[in-house]
Amino acid sequence: MHVSSDGTDEGLGRFDQPFKTIQAAIERAQPGDTIEIAPGHYPEKIALAGKSDLVFRAAGSGDVYIVGTERLSGDWKQEEGGVWSQVIEHEIWQLFHGTQMVYVARWPNATFEDGKMWRMMEGCRSADGGYDKHEQKWFGKTRFGHLYDDRFYEPDTIGFREGDSRYMIDPTITFDKQPPSLASTGVDFTGAYAVLNIGHWLTWTRPILQHEAGADHFYYCTNNFFARYAQFENVKHQFSSYHIIGRAALDQANEWWFDKQTKTVYYKPPSGADPNRMDLAGRVRDFGLELTDCSNIRFENLHFLAAGFWVLDSEKIEIEDCVFDYPAAPKFMLGVLDWFENYNPHKNRNKMSSVHGGLQNRFINNVVRYSNAPVAFDSDQMRVENCLFSDIEWQVNSSGGSGSVMIGKNGTFRRNTVMRAGNCEGVRAINNGAVIELNHIFDVSNLQHDGSAINVGTKRQLGTRVANNWVHDTNRQGVRFDYHGMGIYREDGKIYGDGVYQNNVTWNTRPNEIKGDRHLVLNNTVVSSSRYPNPFEEEVTISLQGFKALHDIEGNMNSLIRNNLGTIRNRSWNLGMLFWNKKGRDGYKIPRSDVIPGTAENNMIKPGSSWKYLRDPRNYDFRPKAGSPLVDGGVLTTRSDLPSKDSNFERLRVVGEGPDIGAYEWGDPRYWIPGRQESYARMPIPKSGAVAVPLDADLMFLEAYKSDTHRVLLGEAPNELRVVKKMDTRKTNIFSPAQKWKPNGTYYWRVDAFDAYSDSWRIGACWTFTTAH
Repeated sequence: MHVSSDGTDEGLGRFDQPFKTIQAAIERAQPGDTIEIAPGHYPEKIALAGKSDLVFRAAGSGDVYIVGTERLSGDWKQEEGGVWSQVIEHEIWQLFHGTQMVYVARWPNATFEDGKMWRMMEGCRSADGGYDKHEQKWFGKTRFGHLYDDRFYEPDTIGFREGDSRYMIDPTITFDKQPPSLASTGVDFTGAYAVLNIGHWLTWTRPILQHEAGADHFYYCTNNFFARYAQFENVKHQFSSYHIIGRAALDQANEWWFDKQTKTVYYKPPSGADPNRMDLAGRVRDFGLELTDCSNIRFENLHFLAAGFWVLDSEKIEIEDCVFDYPAAPKFMLGVLDWFENYNPHKNRNKMSSVHGGLQNRFINNVVRYSNAPVAFDSDQMRVENCLFSDIEWQVNSSGGSGSVMIGKNGTFRRNTVMRAGNCEGVRAINNGAVIELNHIFDVSNLQHDGSAINVGTKRQLGTRVANNWVHDTNRQGVRFDYHGMGIYREDGKIYGDGVYQNNVTWNTRPNEIKGDRHLVLNNTVVSSSRYPNPFEEEVTISLQGFKALHDIEGNMNSLIRNNLGTIRNRSWNLGMLFWNKKGRDGYKIPRSDVIPGTAENNMIKPGSSWKYLRDPRNYDFRPKAGSPLVDGGVLTTRSDLPSKDSNFERLRVVGEGPDIGAYEWGDPRYWIPGRQESYARMPIPKSGAVAVPLDADLMFLEAYKSDTHRVLLGEAPNELRVVKKMDTRKTNIFSPAQKWKPNGTYYWRVDAFDAYSDSWRIGACWTFTTAH
């Protein structure tokens, strides 16, 4: 069957007589049919219920857009301050100029372009005080329902700590670059909404009931405020932030607001622009793809704009080579303030993109961008592979424990790139048996306090494996196996656990934290922690919570900890030697922090060892130096060694007489690089623009998607590159020069990928590096 925006629904659906709408093709489709969609815009939803054995794919060159918007009429009227307005008949909750989102009016102002959207200290303000659950009393001026504005203050301690609002990963963001105070705006924000990250890892959006221009405080609505967390202790006395959205905040170009009472759209266009002459459209649908109780249906090469996906109780659904731009957004301006839920309950009008229930669904080589809601894959044996997730949740409206991207029971989250996200958890395993491997995750956990880039919950660790990931430059912990509550045990009386944490590399994060028991902690590398500016002075980079240091459980007493490169301790606080035999709960004696619980052997725990023994960690070469004590310094781990029968262990690749310490093997012909593979080779090592590169450096790269043959070109000028090696990248992705590089030399290189389908080379980007003196 064929569909074209130039067709007619009275046609036959043939190539020369296509349908106009996808829905017309769906109504006539039979199992085994393929529906080919011609390039164009389709303002509709692909809705299927009880269907099976169908294929939907783009036909010909050009993009097929499935859009969730309707164009606004050219009936704009100019108001004061460069703002225009028009009254419409229906509700909208996002506005677009062409394919670009118009920003919801907010204070303090923040956009993707200026980078402030992801930087708490630049795009938010803090609160003066809150509730201290330990002291059981209020501090400062803030009270429940009454927030006093304040700036962010620099902590007294050096380095980074939990809940800190500083950005150690970006030294250009300092405490003297904060937004001006609430009082200084001179604006009355009564009737607007406050997005309140005042619960550490919990954020709520509430109406502002009372505020006056020039005042440094406001009252917000507390009705049904804590749907799940009805305790004052959740309004923290520190580590808070907020911003305001509403008509009163509409003060810069490319912002808008919708008044739900009068159905009036307010918009401030770029200077001199007339919105009556602009392509403006409002969002009217949550989903562009909605499936219920379907099987064996495939979607290929479709572009969804302002239209997400909702797959419910379906099996063997495949979504491949698709793009989802702006797939979800909260309906705050419509007064809908409920948190997103991955099962999209009918009573909740805030909908998120999710695959829920069902079995063996696939989400392969897709792009998900600018989702102001989490993305969930909560389907048994779900596979999410080679995808990009970027700019996820900039106004967090979900439980902080949800994660920006979620993977469910027995699911595989493999070779994805996750970057720029607001939820305190970046990628979260929300059920047992998940595999999170070969992912590149950075700049996440930005807009809530606490959290980690990869998080595995208390009751979700059984059979879960977190392996071969790069996690870096994130404001919270790198990897965390979590535990919630005091004295929580399984029905059989044992501590929760049974996970695998293997061959990961982290840098510029807070210390990794492993809670629970019977974990396999194997061959991980920590390059640095943002808690310690000088890695040679670090006190802890892997915290194996044990000896009732936390949660009143004897954590990790049966865990196996081998071949790790990092400063390992049994807790991440009170690290001084004076705490030897410190009394814990019920008189329990807690040993000093350097006593590691469980079986710990052949770990390199001396501070700064990564910088001493790795080849070039600054430029992402995390292999051991030849002759270092890391080489063959580990212990071979077999299934007979495993701390649990449920350990989801994958045998180590060993080169030499024994395994090395850390995540990489010296002499391995392949250098694994995580993250999404794209049409062209990328991720050069040394990284492009690198300086002081060692004279014995190899050239390495991440191979192009679906290409096994690559060629390396090298020269001392960008227009003088010549082929120096052609390689089968199933065997190697490393080019080792025959001689050392010249001291203080500048080199240029690129990698081309062979495309067997077109019998041609995909020409890569030109990279450069400069060697050491």
